[in-house]
Amino acid sequence: MAFTYRELIKEPLMAEELEKIAALGATTIKELLNPGSITFKKMGLDMKALDDEQAALLINENPRIMRRPLLSDGKKLIIGFVPEDYAALAGI
Repeated sequence: MAFTYRELIKEPLMAEELEKIAALGATTIKELLNPGSITFKKMGLDMKALDDEQAALLINENPRIMRRPLLSDGKKLIIGFVPEDYAALAGI
């Protein structure tokens, strides 16, 4: 399976990209945040108080607070590592 790898720490996602990714996953940018991440916890953020615009800015500035990995075929989005979902997307 051919793929494009992007190191999000070195090349963070911009708000427009996050909007497209969230739309693929039928989710919101805010839901791409990982409140369980060490970085998120250290920042002391209140998930309920954030909106999508704030979440996009936070992800751009601190990519480690986003759920990862993300895998997309341009039509669907898989958030996190779920081997069965990866295999289904690859047609295996």
